[in-house]
Amino acid sequence: MKLETSVELLERLRAAEKVSWWKLPRLLDASESTVKNWKRGRTTIDQRFVTRIAELLHERPEYVLACIEAERAQSPEMEKIWRGIAEKFRSHAASILLSTALVFGVGNAGKAEAGEASPADVGSPPMYVMLN
Repeated sequence: MKLETSVELLERLRAAEKVSWWKLPRLLDASESTVKNWKRGRTTIDQRFVTRIAELLHERPEYVLACIEAERAQSPEMEKIWRGIAEKFRSHAASILLSTALVFGVGNAGKAEAGEASPADVGSPPMYVMLN
């Protein structure tokens, strides 16, 4: 798994929020010079922005933190450790999304519209997904 760099995270954030590089500082409550340094690769995202970026990207803060720390890592060993952490939290988010899709019956949408009951609908108790 290739981890996202600071610039890639910010590009994804810009696309998700439909904002320009000029509006990004306001969105993150950061200075223009800070965002310019991130954009140009001079610095990586500071830890104090991890929570806000994760919230806007609908990612776990642990994933965003692991990405930026892997980018900062001074040795291949440390980068590997951060990569492993990021993979765990990224796959955890994917499993939550899959569970949510199953709970809401995304896969059975066509059958429900046609009035057919799926095997999961008959005699099955509801399944709940709890998020932190």
